[in-house]
Amino acid sequence: MKILMISTDRALLGEEVSTGDAVKRHRDYGKLVERLDIIVFCGIGYQTKELSSNVFCYPTNSPSKFFYIGNSLTIAEQLNKENKYDLIVCQDPFFTGFAGLRIKKKYGPKLLVHFHGDFWQNKYWLKENFFRYGLLAISKFVINKADFVRVVSQGIKDKLVGNGVRADKIRVIATPVDFEEFSNFDNQTVSSIQAEFYGKKIILWAGKMMKEKNLEFLIKVFGEVNKKYQNAILLLAGNGKDFQKLNKLRLELMLHDSVKMIGHVPYSRLANYFHAADIFVLPSLHESFGKVLLEAGAAAKPVVASRTTGASEIIKDAKTGFLVAINDKEEFIKKLLSLLEHEELAKKMGKTAYGEISQKYNYRGGIEKIVSFWEEIVSGFKIC
Repeated sequence: MKILMISTDRALLGEEVSTGDAVKRHRDYGKLVERLDIIVFCGIGYQTKELSSNVFCYPTNSPSKFFYIGNSLTIAEQLNKENKYDLIVCQDPFFTGFAGLRIKKKYGPKLLVHFHGDFWQNKYWLKENFFRYGLLAISKFVINKADFVRVVSQGIKDKLVGNGVRADKIRVIATPVDFEEFSNFDNQTVSSIQAEFYGKKIILWAGKMMKEKNLEFLIKVFGEVNKKYQNAILLLAGNGKDFQKLNKLRLELMLHDSVKMIGHVPYSRLANYFHAADIFVLPSLHESFGKVLLEAGAAAKPVVASRTTGASEIIKDAKTGFLVAINDKEEFIKKLLSLLEHEELAKKMGKTAYGEISQKYNYRGGIEKIVSFWEEIVSGFKIC
């Protein structure tokens, strides 16, 4: 089986991200197929990358975003001369999905579109940028034209079905998370992180610093928590376009000693921070899944998170963590203080989270489910 994938994930080209295991995951996909070629939307300056003997990444090297689709079609045409692809897999229902539709129309393979976000019927997502209304229209066009759709949670499938997408062309398969990565932490590094903040309980957030992650809200929440519980510190691990704005906010609120922006942490070292932490937080405005919640569970840490579509599917409220209404500042403060002040409760929740997640989510099984879905599509699986 030969797969052509279209992606926006520059980690596949060697660009480091704080919370990404994309290279390992795609290598593992490659072990179960004949060939996997990945076209990656990106700017100028990237090189073709060989991830394994049968997995290759091809950068569009576009001078601007307006050229992504055209450049990807040119690469697809060149690749198609050497390989007759069985399936096109697109990583989003926007421009990669639209490019996939063009390739499908020209060369004929089936098209599978991944829906890795909470885009439909989401006022928070729409309000972030006026252009989101255009993206919403594109996504609905792409999803309706695609042969099959993969979503990462039942909640997202329900939204799509509620908007008229046929249920039998949607498959729910979560993004695989390798829990071994979060079991193989370095005790010495964990101890050194805890020693750096000796006497403090560590609250951790990790990801890309973007508006939808709601970090201004988190910093303000922690400012209030800090007034009532001084023996805690908030670590923000990651980079992003909001880094400077968030740094300015923490200084304005006089939180320079209790909110630490530690920047990019390589994925290979991120487990150390999860294990050093006492609590993980995810105050996002929207999450279709929330892979970091699985990683927190794999490290046996309790979570306080916004009640997004994804978090609601992963967290068992009051058992593995706390779910709070989006932007409910008082409740978020209350739940954080509850875990900070009741250490046994926090440990019990973390232990329960580990048990729940390790049973429900299996990395190898997830990889095999995704590739099996590809095989079903290629073999002629039809929707009713």
